[in-house]
Amino acid sequence: MKELIIVDGYNFIFDYYRKDIKGKNISSKDLSYLRERLIKDLIEYRSCRNCDLTVVFDAKHRNNIERNDTVINEVKIVYSSRGETADSVIEKMINSVPMYNRIFVVTSDYTQQKVIFRDNIFRKSIREFVIEIGNLKEEIEEKIKSNKNISERSFYKLEKRLNYKSKENLSKL
Repeated sequence: MKELIIVDGYNFIFDYYRKDIKGKNISSKDLSYLRERLIKDLIEYRSCRNCDLTVVFDAKHRNNIERNDTVINEVKIVYSSRGETADSVIEKMINSVPMYNRIFVVTSDYTQQKVIFRDNIFRKSIREFVIEIGNLKEEIEEKIKSNKNISERSFYKLEKRLNYKSKENLSKL
C-alpha cells in the first residue's frame, strides 16, 4: 500500500517562504506565484517518491465559493469552499480516504497536529518536509551529474567529431 501525504498549502507557504514575503503585504499575484512554486516542488517530490500527494488551500485567499479539486501531474490540489478551512478539509480527508499504510499531514499548525494524530496518521513539520524536498533535489542533481559524466565518456561531442573547416562553416550559420 502507498503512503498519502497531505500538505496544508498556505500554512506551508507562510512558514517556508516567509523569507520571501517577510514584511510585505502579499498581493494575490505574489500568492499565486507562491502557490505555483509549492505545487511545482510537490510535483517534483511526487515524481520521485511512491506516494499519493494532496495539497489543500483555504478559500479565504481566493474568490471561490465552491470547493475545487484538480489533479496536476498526479498531485491532487484542493481549494476549500468559502467558509471552510484547510484544517477541516484535511480532517475530513483523513477520515474518508481509502486505506493507506501511513498518512502524513505536513503542517506547523499546532491545533491541527493534535487533532489528526492517531494510529497510522503522522504529523510532519514543514521544516522536516522541506529537508526531505531539499535532499531529494540534491539526489536528482547528483544523478544528473553522474549521468552527464557517463554520457560524456560514452559519446563524442559533435565539436570533437568535426574537422576545423566544418566547425568554421557551422559557426557562420
